[in-house]
Amino acid sequence: MDLFHFEWNTVPFRLIAFVIAFSLHEWAHAFIAWKLGDSTAKDEGRLTLNPIPHIDPFGLILILFGPFGWAKPVPINPLHFRGNKRLGIVYVSAAGPLINLVLSIISYTIFILMGYYGVTQGMGEKAVFAIEHTMQYLVTINAALFMFNLLPVPPLDGYKILRFLSPRSWDGVFYKFEIYGPWILLLLIFIPGIRSIIFDVPFMMVIMGVQGIAQSIATLFI
Repeated sequence: MDLFHFEWNTVPFRLIAFVIAFSLHEWAHAFIAWKLGDSTAKDEGRLTLNPIPHIDPFGLILILFGPFGWAKPVPINPLHFRGNKRLGIVYVSAAGPLINLVLSIISYTIFILMGYYGVTQGMGEKAVFAIEHTMQYLVTINAALFMFNLLPVPPLDGYKILRFLSPRSWDGVFYKFEIYGPWILLLLIFIPGIRSIIFDVPFMMVIMGVQGIAQSIATLFI
């Protein structure tokens, strides 16, 4: 499934998959921060699977027409973290992409098992279309969010992981880079040639990995 290819009849399924993906993503950030001792996100109502507190209207609109969108960033205060504050930021940042990877694997595993057990047999054409496209988007959008968020470009999670695993002496360099990060990110997303180079091969590698793991899991239930 080509995430850059837009079709009106698949908008509801893309939207459902994205809402599930970003709700779990932001919840994971909030949950790990809370477990580390910071209740900022919890106090602001972000430690929830309810998508409404996480919605950024513009980010939600974009996902309808392309493979990328975003939710409201989860607020954290690393000063409240127990233990190493920099590692705490790494853990919180990594939680979101990792849960997207897990969701992608689970979704593909379910998709395989649905086919094996003939879950959609006897259903109407429209119902089968809806189920299959929702499951496919759950696989691809979660895989895309996993890969995309791990890019080492501000303000993405991958950048925070890289920055706070690096020596403190590099903070000045990272701070200067943060000024240009959003512009670099826009170039990566919206210029087709650059986008193709940066995303296509890594995305296919992630999808192949998801498929391999899911197929191995599915064999346990077949």
